[in-house]
Amino acid sequence: MYESYEVLRIKEKSGITAAMQELDFRNSHREKILLEGLENTVLYMVQTDEMRQHLLSIESLYHSLDHRQKAKEIILLDAYHSATIEGARTTVENVRKSYHNPYSKDDKMVVNTVHALNYAYKTPIDLHNIRYLWEIITKDVCENVRLSGSLFRNGMVYVGSHTEIIHTPAKPEKIKEYMERLFLFLQEQKYNPWLNAAILHFYFAYIHPFCDGNGRTARVITQSYLYHCGLEKIRYLPLSRTINQKLAQYYQALKESETIHVNGEKWIDITPFLDYFLEIAEESMLVSMREDGENDISLY
Repeated sequence: MYESYEVLRIKEKSGITAAMQELDFRNSHREKILLEGLENTVLYMVQTDEMRQHLLSIESLYHSLDHRQKAKEIILLDAYHSATIEGARTTVENVRKSYHNPYSKDDKMVVNTVHALNYAYKTPIDLHNIRYLWEIITKDVCENVRLSGSLFRNGMVYVGSHTEIIHTPAKPEKIKEYMERLFLFLQEQKYNPWLNAAILHFYFAYIHPFCDGNGRTARVITQSYLYHCGLEKIRYLPLSRTINQKLAQYYQALKESETIHVNGEKWIDITPFLDYFLEIAEESMLVSMREDGENDISLY
């Protein structure tokens, strides 16, 4: 578990040696990520031993993955969970029955996500087609339509609940610049694809470029990115389902990115989310392999 700086500093003041050592380790292993943060902040991560272990495990598990399961079924189930995370309230059976003519908003959210995944597996997503992908995802279900803009949103949205703003995303006039840099970052392939995918997922949610559907879009482009990196078995992984089962940790990991002042600069540590994402990727592989062994993909 990646403890917060607040907790570590409390422990440090209490004389706990391990906390002092952890703070020293983070200071000496801080790695700047070449993506611009909001309001002139600097993004960084710390490649912890836990993250390295996750990556080693992911590599081994991925190569051992079978794919006797049907990709169409996995995509449907994962789209169902991705839409559920964003508020859809339906059942897989309802979606199956109304798939070719969904009539409720909830069913449409699932079906749209299926169409988006199929499109994104066939076509790499970049700045030229991300709007088209988003339109597939939000067709007939988009909220905040007045802010939809022509490429990205043209007004402010906020992340949080009715009582609390957790995150204030990018200003509309800066979004295209941020997204251009994101796709350039992905082309440069500096890190392991799984780590790049975790950074992609975080940064997209952080920028929040659209007026609605950012979570569903983030999960689709993350899976598309991995697929087009040659990791085609991603189609058989229940990634969104695993996130949905650990949803509280998902939002907590996003929230726990912390602002730290270093020599007058604001630095944001995004390690909590990266560690969470890698854990989810590893867990989704274990789930897939267990279900392969049972030869039963129906969980409903």
